[in-house]
Amino acid sequence: MKLTSILVIALTLQVSAAASSQTITFSGKSVAFKKVLSVIKNQTNYVFFYDVAILKNVKPISINVVNAPVEKVLEQAFLDAPITWIIEGKTISFVPKFEIAKKSINLAPVIMQIKGKVTDEKGEPLAGATILIKGTKKAVVTDFDGKFTIDVPDSKSVLVVSYTGFIAKEVAVGAGGNSMEIQLVEDNTALDDVVVVGYGKQKKGQIVGAVSTVKGEQMRFPTRNLTNNMAGQVAGLIAIQRSGEPGYDNSEFFIRGISTFSGAGAKPLILVDGVPRAINDIEPDEIDTFTVLKDAASTAVYGAEGANGVIIITSKRGRAQKPVISFRTEHSLSQPTRLPKFVDSADYLELYNEALRNDGQTPIYSDALISKYRNNVDPDLYPNTDWLGTMLKKLTDAHRYTLNVRGGTEQSRYFVSGAYYGESGIFQDNPNPRYETNIGVKRFNLRSNIDMDISKTTLLSVDLSGQYLVNRYPGTFAVGTLSPSATIFRQMMITPPHLFPPVYSDGTLSTFNSEAEANKRNPYNLLHNAGYSKEWRSSIQSAVRLEQKLDVVTPGLYYRGLVSYDYNGNFSAGRIDNPSKFLATGRDANGNLIFSTSVSGTPDLPEPVETSNATKNVYMESSLNYKRVFDRHTVEGMALYMQKESQLNTEALAFRKQGIVGRATYSFDNRYFIEGNFGYTGSEKFADGYRYGFFPAVGIGYQISNEKFYPEGLKDYLTTLRFRASMGRTGNDETLVSGADRFLYRPTFGMAAGGFNQGITSGGGSNGLGAGIIEGRAEAPYLGWEIEEKQNYGVNIGLFNGRVEIIADYFKSERTSILLQRRTIPGVAGFRQAPYENFGKVKNWGIDGSLNANQTIGDLKIGFRSTFTFARNEITEYDELPQPYPWMATTGSRIGDNVLYIAERLYTDDDFVITQNTNGTNSYALKSGIPVPTLNGRIGPGDIKYEDLNGDGLINQFDRKVGVGNPTNPEINYGAGLNLEYKGFYVSAFFQGTANTSVIFGGNTPEAWNPFAFGVDQSNYRTFALDRWTEANPSQNVLMPRLHSIANNGANNNVQSTWWLKDGSFLRLKNVEIGYNLPKFITQQAHINTARIYMMGYNLTVWDKIKHWDPETGNGNAGLNYPLPRTITFGLELTL
Repeated sequence: MKLTSILVIALTLQVSAAASSQTITFSGKSVAFKKVLSVIKNQTNYVFFYDVAILKNVKPISINVVNAPVEKVLEQAFLDAPITWIIEGKTISFVPKFEIAKKSINLAPVIMQIKGKVTDEKGEPLAGATILIKGTKKAVVTDFDGKFTIDVPDSKSVLVVSYTGFIAKEVAVGAGGNSMEIQLVEDNTALDDVVVVGYGKQKKGQIVGAVSTVKGEQMRFPTRNLTNNMAGQVAGLIAIQRSGEPGYDNSEFFIRGISTFSGAGAKPLILVDGVPRAINDIEPDEIDTFTVLKDAASTAVYGAEGANGVIIITSKRGRAQKPVISFRTEHSLSQPTRLPKFVDSADYLELYNEALRNDGQTPIYSDALISKYRNNVDPDLYPNTDWLGTMLKKLTDAHRYTLNVRGGTEQSRYFVSGAYYGESGIFQDNPNPRYETNIGVKRFNLRSNIDMDISKTTLLSVDLSGQYLVNRYPGTFAVGTLSPSATIFRQMMITPPHLFPPVYSDGTLSTFNSEAEANKRNPYNLLHNAGYSKEWRSSIQSAVRLEQKLDVVTPGLYYRGLVSYDYNGNFSAGRIDNPSKFLATGRDANGNLIFSTSVSGTPDLPEPVETSNATKNVYMESSLNYKRVFDRHTVEGMALYMQKESQLNTEALAFRKQGIVGRATYSFDNRYFIEGNFGYTGSEKFADGYRYGFFPAVGIGYQISNEKFYPEGLKDYLTTLRFRASMGRTGNDETLVSGADRFLYRPTFGMAAGGFNQGITSGGGSNGLGAGIIEGRAEAPYLGWEIEEKQNYGVNIGLFNGRVEIIADYFKSERTSILLQRRTIPGVAGFRQAPYENFGKVKNWGIDGSLNANQTIGDLKIGFRSTFTFARNEITEYDELPQPYPWMATTGSRIGDNVLYIAERLYTDDDFVITQNTNGTNSYALKSGIPVPTLNGRIGPGDIKYEDLNGDGLINQFDRKVGVGNPTNPEINYGAGLNLEYKGFYVSAFFQGTANTSVIFGGNTPEAWNPFAFGVDQSNYRTFALDRWTEANPSQNVLMPRLHSIANNGANNNVQSTWWLKDGSFLRLKNVEIGYNLPKFITQQAHINTARIYMMGYNLTVWDKIKHWDPETGNGNAGLNYPLPRTITFGLELTL
């Protein structure tokens, strides 16, 4: 809700025949409206009530009255104004003009009194809303609780209800009876809406940059992590979720693609209420708006942090109203969207025998043995273990509770929120009573935002928020380097089903004869018998803001200050367990299992392994601002100083930045707009003389639909037409991947054994001096910012009086001085490490846009929204040696492009000279003229044949091509949603998808694709291995080529090639919600304002070409990650 009004009015206003005996004398030209009010107030006893927003378009007037009654003055003042006036006693109220009768109307005697209440869509009261009897000047405004009383002539009267930022609504009295509840819908296309921009706010209709904003409600999905709710929601924002693991499920996200080589250097700047903060654990109910700044005109003010775009989240704030209490509870059930499927033990053994035969060897598993596995003769000795089915739950659960209180007075307003979220992991609970190992997350959120008008010119805001998380993980987290579950999930995917059961039937822990080979470790033991780990994350965030009007100096001048202090702490503790495990080799005469001790463990849990880290962040802003309207001219300006400091407990020196910011904007008659701004930023990452960078930008706008020559008849169809253009420079200093590389301009030194040799011994050897100090990294004093030159050209279109809004932008940019570690320095140069230099260049271009539409047909409300983003990059300068062939060059390719051999087909018998060996197997020699692979491995019919790009008769590194297919990150991202509401019932659906992206099946990940890459009894095979080439099925239309028994034999097929390149595009049904708003006669009996029950489905289904696992989880991971969740949620929301 857009709150721009001075809160009105505990009075009911109507036309009065009585006239004041007081008169007014005044003369002036181009007099501002506030001056007229001041004269009336000083010469009479009248007081005024009005909504500030409706007066903003009232132009200065010329007036000349002598001893005139107040009505005469008002008639002159508002002759051509878009508002009208109403007098009740000594009170004058101003309301918008709707359909005021051209001639005065003699109202019939009052026969009906109507009482009612005006609320927003959530049931919160709208104080100061205007209720006008259509065709008259009679109107009233709502009081503090949104209530009103108005007398109407008859039951045929129509009330026009309006409020700034909402769509006006006509209500027939006869339909509503003597008491009515009127709900207004926000007007998201209103040009007077205030939108968050860099270091401030601007009217939506005056923005010249590329800015996209969505309401917090659109980001409210049944997930813990806010980053997982972004995909498809905002034009220009690209979000990809690689894992669904609770606590480690952050999405990658970029704005308008990627323009640099470093992953850290591609991330956007994220601000929460203007302060740099992480957003993973923000409770969605706290969010008011989510804004993305995309072009230079919007982000240059952030200087060296603006190159990758900016995300600004604003939290909800208080309102001058009675306290409104909101409560929401959600209960969710989840399952994986898609899991890989694996062959059973019998199929696995038969496939291995087949691979042996293909390699000219004798099968080692007899038909009788395979039959025992297939018929489940003895599950202890001949197991058929479904690792995923044994270790994973069918369903997991999650719970969310939120409680918000919002209210205040004209002098003090508050928003207070508390939330709890709990989620369990997908693993089965531990049968071992000593400790719990399933993944689990509990999160607590608190927020308090308070705004206080400590004087008529001074606003003080105090914000305090906190997050506390408790995460539980298996013991592998204490010793692993991956995410808590990554080791376990990988082990489940690669452990063959026939080696051992999860645990023997008598309770004995199972394993293979050795755990030295990683692929023979029991994943069940890693989950339930390897110990446990807990993690505690705490965050306390505070901010104090001061806004001081300085009209005493000059009207429109004001000061803003901000100081924030954040503390983020992380502590983890774990115990590693290692019990003894055994391998059953048979049964004795009594049928008891015979064990060999495979791994001797330790009887007790050791002392916990503990780690901790903490970060303290201090951020300060101080700005002088100016905004003034002169007739048809609007002028705004800002000068700001900023500094921030981040101190890690693992770093001796704090990370620091400081800078100054300037902005000036001018608009004429809401038709012509221009803005210029700059950021001048300093970073401690660079040497003296290179620490500061200047980043300017300029933007212009033209709203042709506000021109006088614009046809009035066209405005009903093409209501708004505005063009925008901007260009400028932004920077990036987040180019490094670790603190160890923080000060690249300084050299490093270290100790090395045998670091120096002096002289030759008598025996001819060298005299080593042992350890010595050596240079590590050479100094690079001239390093500086990455620079990005941006251009943006956009159009805003409003159709059918704002019912349809289209925003489209074309953008292009070039990033230069990208930080690279040189790759062309010869070894004889004497460097121990290749030096760093600002060298690389990347171009980026594309389009993004959004379409929003709303329509009401009777009681049916229809809403549609969609977004589209296309972003493509090209590496134009890269430090590489001249390549012998153009297809090998990185320059000219895209970031994330694939480097692949080109698979032509599978070899056939016609490609070989075939000879039969004495053991009955065949040997294969390629015929003359067919290129010979040098990739190792055996070659025969059914293996992959590659294209000889350079025609030298060999398949080698010179035949790998850069830029085959599409890159690993999608170039196209889109989303579309439909909302329907009818008499309290509603349904909404949102689809999200990607295109122009690739996934490589396996390639250089042999354990994912060749289960025998490490020899017998290692790794596993997915069911799609059954779709393979065989001598009985020599088809070219299979997924898997000829099987081989060991890695060396299958090396030809295991290289990354177009055979494994698949289309990674997908369309996902991201969210579906069905709900019902309970009618008033039910809620009022329970003393509840509104009540809503709903059911929501999240990640319900996905359409793609991968089929075997969720395509969003990424390139080449073969489904080894924790799966993404499909969630069904049941919810209840109440307001009191």
